Order: sequence, then C-alpha cells, then structure tokens
Amino acid sequence: MSRSGSSERIVFLRRRIAALEAGGDAPAPAAVPMSRLRDDGLSRLFDPRRSGLGEALPARPTDAAAAAGFAFSLALRRLRLKPQGGIVWIAEDMAARELGLPYGRGLQAAGLPPERLVLARTRRPRETLWAMEEALRSGAAVVVAESWAEASAYDLTASRRLALAARRSGSLGLLLLPRAAGAAQRLASAAETRFEIAAGAPPPRAEGAPRPLPGPPAFRLRVVKARGLVGAFDPQAWRDIVFDHEEA
Repeated sequence: MSRSGSSERIVFLRRRIAALEAGGDAPAPAAVPMSRLRDDGLSRLFDPRRSGLGEALPARPTDAAAAAGFAFSLALRRLRLKPQGGIVWIAEDMAARELGLPYGRGLQAAGLPPERLVLARTRRPRETLWAMEEALRSGAAVVVAESWAEASAYDLTASRRLALAARRSGSLGLLLLPRAAGAAQRLASAAETRFEIAAGAPPPRAEGAPRPLPGPPAFRLRVVKARGLVGAFDPQAWRDIVFDHEEA
C-alpha cells in the first residue's frame, strides 16, 4: 500500500475507534452523515477544474475496459470547461492488441467530436511515459495513456516527471495500467489521485419503463489515493457511480 493510501486508512480507523470509545456516559460527538461526506468528497475529487496526475487501475483484468471508460468520462468532464481543448489518447501496442483502440463513433455519440481527439501509438512502456510527459507539457486539456507496464516498471521517478509536467501546464493526466490489475493499494507513485475501477451494474429502472440500450456507463469505484482529501475516503470502500454523458 502506498504511504498516502495507508495514511488515509489510518485516519479512517482512528475516527472509527474514537466513535466507539465515545460510548457510555460521555456524549458522542456530532456525526456528519456519511452520504454528505461522500458527496462532498466526490464532488471535489471529480471537479473538472482539478488538474494533475491521476491513475486508474482495474480491479481485475476483465475490468480494464471499465477503467478506460472511467478515464474517458473524467476527460469529458474536463473538456466542458475547455471548449477549444482536446484529448490526447496514447495507446501502447500491447494494450491496443489486448483491449482495442477507442471507437470513433462511440466517442462521438458520447459527446466528443473527432477533431478534438489526438490518438498516438507507442511500442513500449518507456515510450508511453515519454509521450505522456511531452503531451502534458504541450498544455493539452487531457492526456490519457494506456500502458502495459507492470506496477514495478512504473516507479517514483517516472511518476514525479508526469506529475510535475501536469502541474506546470495545468493539464489533467490519466494513466491506465491494465496489467497492474488488483495492485492499486501496492503501487507507490507521485500521482495526486488513484482509482481502482470495476464494471458496475446499470442503475435500477422504474417498473415497466424501458431501459435504453446500452444504457449509461456504470462503474464500481474505490478511491485508493486522494492527495489533499486525506480522511475523506475509506480506501477499502466501494462506491457505485453512473456517468451521464449529456451532462458530463
């Protein structure tokens, strides 16, 4: 587990212990509803003005496509603030062979005009990280990179370079590591945020109401790391979220 993820877990456990110890004759401190904490934390975490480096790792190998869809959802939110901006999507060869490339008509249906997408292909993890750093330095609104690198091949030095480039340009960088499925809590990096993603079930519909196909993208989300929001999330807790592409 990364140092940030460990500290968030410790803060959460301390709060739970304090709440238990407050029982008996002493009045318990006023509690903030968990739903409000989650809403406030997620609204700040998903603020489209938020820049920096984020990471999305699938919970299982079969959740890699869900992680990519989640990254694309965050990218669309960001573009709502930058009407003239674009997305640079970097696909490593092995990731492209295993997962496929972004589907143009699907992206357009989700609200991304083709002229606002730059697709780059790389051969190896080292090239992918270099291309991502250069794209972040260019000032692109969003840079998404899919790399087949193992968790051990993505070190602190590489992540610091990416985080620094994102902060200096004010860009949002999202690194997808499908080969590191299940390793979200063991990864150590300089990223501001880290998400573990699994495919989610579609939201329930009213009785008798038809469900549009294929339906809104649904994800199961675990916030493993959130710099600046320490204690707002339990890194063990999963949340179900749905993305509305019309409202981003």
